[in-house]
Amino acid sequence: MARVIFDRVSKYFGDIVALRDFDLEVHDREFLVMVGPSGSGKSTALRLVAGLEEATSGRIFIGDRLVNEVAPKDRDVAMVFQSYALYPHMNVYDNLAHPLQLRRVSRAETDERVKRAADMLSIGDLLARKPRELSGGQRQRVALGRAIVRDPEVFLMDEPLSNLDAKLRVRTRAELIRLHERLRATIIYVTHDQQEAMTLGDRIAVLNNGALQQLGAPQIVYDRPSNLFVAGFIGSPSMNFFDASLLARDEALFVRGTGFEVLVPPERARAVDRHAGRDVVLGVRPEHMYEQSEVESAPPGSSLRAVVDVVEPMGNEVFVYLSTGGQIFTARLNAETDLRRGQKVNMVIDTYKMHLFDRDTERSLFL
Repeated sequence: MARVIFDRVSKYFGDIVALRDFDLEVHDREFLVMVGPSGSGKSTALRLVAGLEEATSGRIFIGDRLVNEVAPKDRDVAMVFQSYALYPHMNVYDNLAHPLQLRRVSRAETDERVKRAADMLSIGDLLARKPRELSGGQRQRVALGRAIVRDPEVFLMDEPLSNLDAKLRVRTRAELIRLHERLRATIIYVTHDQQEAMTLGDRIAVLNNGALQQLGAPQIVYDRPSNLFVAGFIGSPSMNFFDASLLARDEALFVRGTGFEVLVPPERARAVDRHAGRDVVLGVRPEHMYEQSEVESAPPGSSLRAVVDVVEPMGNEVFVYLSTGGQIFTARLNAETDLRRGQKVNMVIDTYKMHLFDRDTERSLFL
């Protein structure tokens, strides 16, 4: 297997910027997930590695080899697409064997590789079937198997689970994790689904408008988003944002917005006190907000007054949409909550887990 390096790579389609000065190193044997909204550049990055697009500028390395001028067939990568792209007239065995037959691999080695991949993916009993006789999940495993038999340096996966139903996607994600552990392969996986990114990746690369926003372990990106975009994109429900100002008063630091004033804990204030006087955006994840009756001793300066707008029971939890100062925000509460529409409540913020962003630059002030 091999690492993959993007060195100041840009890609333009006429006046449209798909990637801009993109720098990224995918480690050898790493499962890296590129995540972002449609048009963020993630699929373009994948196609540049595969050789299906040509970089406008910059360099791409697979291992120590510069591949900008290398033909796709000579890059030793295997790509799994959103569409299964199986040959309908071939059975599963022939679909798996076809890449090896094109390379004139011996019949004995082809048979060995196909059966090994089929066993790995639990499709050994499907080898005689045609694609039309398979379920969506089985077809996706065949598509994965066709990539595995090639034994490439790098696997490229472009939203391979998007055609599966929700239950099957969860199960197939688990299969992909086990598959990576067995292959110890370098995998670059593209998705717009941040849940997939969080569960699959050793690291995730968050893209937007053709630029890398943040790169890191999933939990680090979740807990310490580098900017407003990452904070809002990673997490479901999304982080709540409140326009506010950062004020110093009586040797303490406060975040003041419309209808609320929150004290920054002294331990955290030291990291941001130099920004006092600035306009900021306060970010709070829904799971870090609590109804005051659920908190035994809420510290002073940690609550805001709000009105319940909508209550959504989810079975194991409840999403509550509230309003304060004309702004709607979301709280993720336990299933036993009995809040009702129109009710006035005090909501407590876990101020040790709140986020502050500069309103102009949108960068996190805690980094």
